[in-house]
Amino acid sequence: MRRIFGFVFLALFVIVTSAPAATVDLPGMRFPGTVDRDAQGIARISAWTRHDVFFLQGWVHAQDRLFQMDFTRKAASGTLAELVGDAGLGNDVQARAIGLRRAAEASWLAISPRAREAIAAYAAGVNAGIGSVTALPPEYGALELTRVDPWTPIDTVVIAKAIAFSLSFDLDDIDRTIALLTYMAAGNVLGFDGTRLFFEDLFTSRPFNPASTVPDASGAGAKPGLIEIPSPLVDVERRFSQMSPAVLPLLLEYRESVSKTALFGNLGIEEMRAGSNEWAIAGRHTSSGRSLMANDPHLALSTPSTFYPIALRAPNLNVIGMGFPGTPFVILGQNERIAWGATRNPMDVTDVYVEQLVLDPTAPAGLSTRSNGETDWLLPILQTFRKNNPGDGTMDNIVVVPPGGPIPQAALIVPRKNAPIIALDVAAGTAISVQYTGLWGTREIESFLVWNEARNLEDFQRGLEMFDFGSQNWSYVDVDGNIAYFTSGEMPLREDLQDNRVEGAPPYLIRDGSGGNDWIRLTNPPAGQAIPYEILPANEMPHLINPPAGWFVNANNDPAGTTLDGNPLNQVRPGGGIFYLSPGYDGYRAGRITQMIRDRLAGGGKISFADMQAMQADTVMIDAEFFMPIILGAHANAGGAGAHPALAALGSSPAVSAAVARLAAWDLSTPTGIPEGYDASDVGGVRADPSQAEIATSVAATIYSVWRGQILRNTVDGVMDAGGLPKPDGEVALAALKQLFEFFPLRGGMGASGINFFNVPDVQDPAARRDIIVLKSLADSLALLASPEFAPAFGGSTDLDDYRWGKLHRIVFAHSIIPQFSIPSAAIGWPAPLAGLPGIPTDGGFGVVDASSHSPRAAGLNSFMFGSGPVRRFVAEGGSGTLRTHTSLPGGTSGIPGSPFYFNLLPMWLTNESFEQQLQSGPTLPWGAR
Repeated sequence: MRRIFGFVFLALFVIVTSAPAATVDLPGMRFPGTVDRDAQGIARISAWTRHDVFFLQGWVHAQDRLFQMDFTRKAASGTLAELVGDAGLGNDVQARAIGLRRAAEASWLAISPRAREAIAAYAAGVNAGIGSVTALPPEYGALELTRVDPWTPIDTVVIAKAIAFSLSFDLDDIDRTIALLTYMAAGNVLGFDGTRLFFEDLFTSRPFNPASTVPDASGAGAKPGLIEIPSPLVDVERRFSQMSPAVLPLLLEYRESVSKTALFGNLGIEEMRAGSNEWAIAGRHTSSGRSLMANDPHLALSTPSTFYPIALRAPNLNVIGMGFPGTPFVILGQNERIAWGATRNPMDVTDVYVEQLVLDPTAPAGLSTRSNGETDWLLPILQTFRKNNPGDGTMDNIVVVPPGGPIPQAALIVPRKNAPIIALDVAAGTAISVQYTGLWGTREIESFLVWNEARNLEDFQRGLEMFDFGSQNWSYVDVDGNIAYFTSGEMPLREDLQDNRVEGAPPYLIRDGSGGNDWIRLTNPPAGQAIPYEILPANEMPHLINPPAGWFVNANNDPAGTTLDGNPLNQVRPGGGIFYLSPGYDGYRAGRITQMIRDRLAGGGKISFADMQAMQADTVMIDAEFFMPIILGAHANAGGAGAHPALAALGSSPAVSAAVARLAAWDLSTPTGIPEGYDASDVGGVRADPSQAEIATSVAATIYSVWRGQILRNTVDGVMDAGGLPKPDGEVALAALKQLFEFFPLRGGMGASGINFFNVPDVQDPAARRDIIVLKSLADSLALLASPEFAPAFGGSTDLDDYRWGKLHRIVFAHSIIPQFSIPSAAIGWPAPLAGLPGIPTDGGFGVVDASSHSPRAAGLNSFMFGSGPVRRFVAEGGSGTLRTHTSLPGGTSGIPGSPFYFNLLPMWLTNESFEQQLQSGPTLPWGAR
């Protein structure tokens, strides 16, 4: 009877709304629902119960993104080789060691029955979708597979864990320690201070730009209280000199083993790192009088796209936005009352330890660790690995891979920390473990269910309490005009920091596992807390509600200002102990956004909805704002009386002078300058011929971008390469170079380590050395642009007019296994626009707000390409009881090549245009939540 009753109301709903929608009634549903595909291919789902709306979300995900979902769950679970074969085994070994699947099983028990029911309904819908497809996606045929494993609720949770993992797991502990150990050893031989080279010269915590979220928005200043702590340098030298010689080889081996895996690979690739922008403006500063909020998360720009747009409607649920294929709910978006966005917060929730191993015949694995004078068994978790064999002509040929060599028999856990062993040398008695908040049973997936239904700021904060790991910054706006900013995630408190000291290495380096610097264990954790350790209280996490300035900005920059002086460990918590969040942050995009907001508000100005979108499209290079006066100054000095002959020769070079003239007229933006390129100035996703002004600006962007890599090569990198020393990543190196220029009047180019970074033989005057290197880097850039390396773009030309930025700044939206399915590709109907050059040319560049970064070291034909950026752009306007939102997506809803929705949304994304999001309307649904 109830099912017949549902048909009656469904008919009434369809008649009243007059919306073209397909009725769907599948086994496992409680009532029929509707799926309306709009003109853009976006599914708009309506159902009478929450069970059915999430069931149908799983069903459409399976129709559109099945292979992507399957690939993601297997990469996270450590079963990728069962899909792709031998190429996935390295990923599987490392994924099993870390244990996200084990953590997902614990998380399934930690979330509420209501959330479990929603996830189970979604999984049932995915399986219905798998069962209803007439043909599997073409990737399965290429891999010689004819079937797909059934979807389970744990598959959904492990995908959610993997996404949060990618946003919060930190390999930098390992990279930094490798650098420090190497510098210390080399310094002892070559006569410089390797410890100061690390802490003060290169791996400085000072951001490139000092924009900081809470201090800028509150006017409270960055330093609530300072503490003098003993310098970590002496103790680090003592502790590291006593470290087992097996540690560095273990670290290097592990770093290499994870660098090319699906789960870990992007964590170490500078231009693929997750980032994001968000900012909000209170109504008193806007032209409409209503509050504005913008957000664009930066993740891998792949094919199919990372996000999946969707609208969901059920009793007490009406939400639209972006979700992840493989998980239910809208992850970022809006409902009838609130809208929210997110950026990555690099909060330090990962500690890596050197463990002392001892042989122990009483232990299950035959091994134990020693800590605080006690011996603890290592817990072995037996593993069985399997792999597919594509190419052998046999379908579904999945076989067991026996243990041996790189294939372990078991994963090993340090039980007292729930910390997996990621590398070990039994003969040396040394192992590396990693303690990470995401390896406990956590509930972040449930936050989205709460937010999808939220009615106000209090509801949003209630959901925030469940976001246990994933380390995000959240932006919020609602129909009442409130704006708010929150950071999330459980931040563990360390024993030594809570005692106002640093025991050995700071927590952003590998720590001594013998004790004294552990996370503070709780016997009875508070209800609702995921990890059994003391955490930073919510009221001490950076946050803002309707801030005094009437605006806030976060673009992965320092939220609390703790790193602005270069020391992340010298502030005091209100509750006592060192206030530590992270050793460093992005220092580029937030500075430019903050600058644009202040400029627009100067003199009582107002900001409009269109302004927010224009700011998202901004491509000004903020690093050029600092370095351009240095280039122009060096050229002016070269023409001065008494200039060193080498400097004067560079300054009188016609090519160098012509390049300087181009740079002097540059507005620091980065258009493509070619008709094949996509620019924010183009309209409707259609490319237009560039103006002469755009061409001139494009040339300057090329010259400067190549100069940036050459100045790094001739300063920081030249010193490191000469000593065979590891270099910091490009963003850190560029911040270090800026610091060298800032300190030049005091140090003359010398670092605190005693190394001269502006080394020009036979030139005694430090200022002349500096200016020679600046102009030599410009001359080197021009030579490089005319070289065979760049001939496919510029044909060996020395004519500056030929150096159009779009020939270098390109993107391929890469498919995970089949290059022909990538964009661009003639096979899918989007041929490469530039003959002989891969990718689609776009505006943008290093560190710009419209994120499209390459390495600042770029010096090759394809090294200026990018692979991550806005996976959605979103602007919301709230107040007066309503919300208005616009969004965009770099792709389409379908992952099936040949579908009209494979890349239909991409052209508009490429020209920075959006479409309005509209919630579903119709009569009030008659039943309460089910």
